[in-house]
Amino acid sequence: MQSRIRCYLIPTALLALACAATPFLNDYVRYVATLAAIWAVLAVSFDVLLGYTGYLSLAHGTLFGVGAYAGGLLTSRAGWNFWLALPVCGLIAMVVGIIVALLAFRTKGLYFAVLTLGIGLIGHQMFFVAEDWTGGVVGFVGIPSPPPLPFLMLDSAGNNLIISLLLLWVTYLAAGVFVRSPLGAASLAIREDVVLAQALGIRIAAARMTAFAFSAFFAGAAGALFAAISNFVAPESFAVMTTGFQMVVLVVVGGMGTLWGPILGAILLTTLPETLRVASSYSLLAYGLLLLGFMLFAPSGIAGLLKKGWRARQRRTASTTTTVAPTVTEGAR
Repeated sequence: MQSRIRCYLIPTALLALACAATPFLNDYVRYVATLAAIWAVLAVSFDVLLGYTGYLSLAHGTLFGVGAYAGGLLTSRAGWNFWLALPVCGLIAMVVGIIVALLAFRTKGLYFAVLTLGIGLIGHQMFFVAEDWTGGVVGFVGIPSPPPLPFLMLDSAGNNLIISLLLLWVTYLAAGVFVRSPLGAASLAIREDVVLAQALGIRIAAARMTAFAFSAFFAGAAGALFAAISNFVAPESFAVMTTGFQMVVLVVVGGMGTLWGPILGAILLTTLPETLRVASSYSLLAYGLLLLGFMLFAPSGIAGLLKKGWRARQRRTASTTTTVAPTVTEGAR
């Protein structure tokens, strides 16, 4: 019961709280929060693959781009409704992701990461080459904004933020369902020991393919939303060393295998450069030092630090209770 509360009710309550606060935020805060929510969608979905199966994919920046360009094509050229185009873009990215996975899962470990790196580089280059579909180096312009949500009298910035939060909420709940399913348990077994999982008869291929397809679907949906909010996309936004690498950083800094940790990582690493904008010369330095610090001293990420703090508080509370109880008993005698 407590697990269900953590998985469903708490995210829903936080979503309601964030939606209620949206009208009182200025446009700049809404814009930064919207970016953080989109990055959080990418981080949570990527955590299902990296944090629960242990497979490091560097091709997800390309899948994010596939969703973005598919969204632009469907809404601006084909005239599709945004709400219909959004899941279709996720499906398109998922199909591309399955093809990538069929190739990449022929390898493992470092070779898997290197192979997906190569696929990511090829995909990024294809965004430049396929000018008729992507606009090439000039970019894809004129992508329609998301339509206003019914019953909410919000301006464009507020509307974008609410839609981003809704997509994050759906992503988080879907990820929670996945990791608590038999496929999620099989993914954890794969992460811990592939050979042992095989010996136990666990369907490795189905579990890791499902995790890859799940992360690809939500990367594509996030890309479509990013394109609609930006009204413009260019290949630079989907490079391996920017978007692809940043997904890894968000999950590692937030805490792999926790789902909620990558959300905190996305919030921190999205707002930090904005906070240091007044000292832009030092923003990259602070960003690098933060990453280095987590890698060296807190490899379990923000989620790991919070869990340690919570356990320490529980131990102190239990120790205090144990000390006070005999004293009260003696006083009663």
